[in-house]
Amino acid sequence: MIFELCCGSLEDIVIANELKVDRIELNAGLALGGLTPSLGLLELAIKETNIPLALMVRPRGGGFMYNDYDYKTMLKDLQIFLQYNIEGIVFGFLDKDFNIDIKKTEEFINIIKKSGKKAIYHRAFDNTSNKTKSIEELISLGCDRLLTSGGKNTAIDGKDMIKSLQKEYGNKIDIVAGSGLKSNNIKDFINYTNVTEIHSSCKEWKVDNTSNSFVSYDYNLSYKGMYDGVSRNEVIKMKEALKNL
Repeated sequence: MIFELCCGSLEDIVIANELKVDRIELNAGLALGGLTPSLGLLELAIKETNIPLALMVRPRGGGFMYNDYDYKTMLKDLQIFLQYNIEGIVFGFLDKDFNIDIKKTEEFINIIKKSGKKAIYHRAFDNTSNKTKSIEELISLGCDRLLTSGGKNTAIDGKDMIKSLQKEYGNKIDIVAGSGLKSNNIKDFINYTNVTEIHSSCKEWKVDNTSNSFVSYDYNLSYKGMYDGVSRNEVIKMKEALKNL
């Protein structure tokens, strides 16, 4: 069982390294679904740990249909990141009809594979109109790994689709289940779906009251004066739950 931890800061990386997770997905802007991390954070992460790093390339929130300016930025970030000792690149492209954008996806995969890294398609897949068609396209294009919640908001809600994808395609592409997976639900989920790779942010909310004094800069109104980060205790609990499968 591979436990991939979604990290968005150096503090998160330190926790991941100390608790020895199997893999890290490095992002910024996790509240927006994950954005391209800074080069500084990447360099510090590489110094801090030897855990395999998968790097998000996503220039903005709000969807996955990128204009020429967005795509040019993504290609530049890709070119820079591939010079570093990372395991792979996480990305996703959709067209206006909620299909895989074949042209952009193929170009990204080809560039990544030429550098000897892994091509990882993220949860943009969950918004595709035809999951069977989409996963078969990704396999045909040479994609190595797919992160999915089974076309639902959480992997728990999408467990039937994930189970089906794992059974039908798990020998052709690595299926990573993610979104809403926690230590208190992971055992039943894995036993039901038979997945061998899971993704979790193990999130907790930390306090910074300077976000709302005279002006509010809160990005989650349910957690005023707070920001999200990895919970050390939840990572420990998740590892224990996985150990006892």
